[in-house]
Amino acid sequence: MPPTDLTALDDDVLVVRARSGDRSAFGELIRRHQRAALRVAAVITGSTEEANDIVQDAFINVHRGLDTYRGSASVRSWMLRVVANQAKNHIRGRVRRLHRDDRHAGLQLRASEAVEAAESVAVDRADHEALAAALSRLKADDRAVLGCRYVADLSEAETAQVLGVSVGTVKSRTSRSLARLRSIMEDDR
Repeated sequence: MPPTDLTALDDDVLVVRARSGDRSAFGELIRRHQRAALRVAAVITGSTEEANDIVQDAFINVHRGLDTYRGSASVRSWMLRVVANQAKNHIRGRVRRLHRDDRHAGLQLRASEAVEAAESVAVDRADHEALAAALSRLKADDRAVLGCRYVADLSEAETAQVLGVSVGTVKSRTSRSLARLRSIMEDDR
């Protein structure tokens, strides 16, 4: 294929090129969507440290699954759904490991890590810490929907595609999750 400014191409064209073996096209897809992927993984898992490994594994799965992309969703939301699924699987594994360790070693389960707010959230340090602590106390589904909507800045439709639920479910989960978050933050004051 002739050299092209990949930044000028849309995602669907990059997928076609990546399917045909163009590594730089796949690299451009990663570059475009890595920040959102890291945010989604961090919010779902509650750990920015684990997010890098999760995103790396998810992008390997995306590369392997390029032929499964059918265009019914945007490339971005398809990739972020793979990331979200990888993060959820990671949490399940972490919970299993914690329970196994608890059973075998008699250890108490540790509290989950506090979630670091996204780079784009402009709040002072105290608010940042309070928000991170409150987010870490939410269930994974609540963190996932809030992470997609407000951290990764996805639309309701994109969030629905990423999480594999209906738009109506996204709306109701967002409302309930925000109410739970508000309640936790008010209780902490």
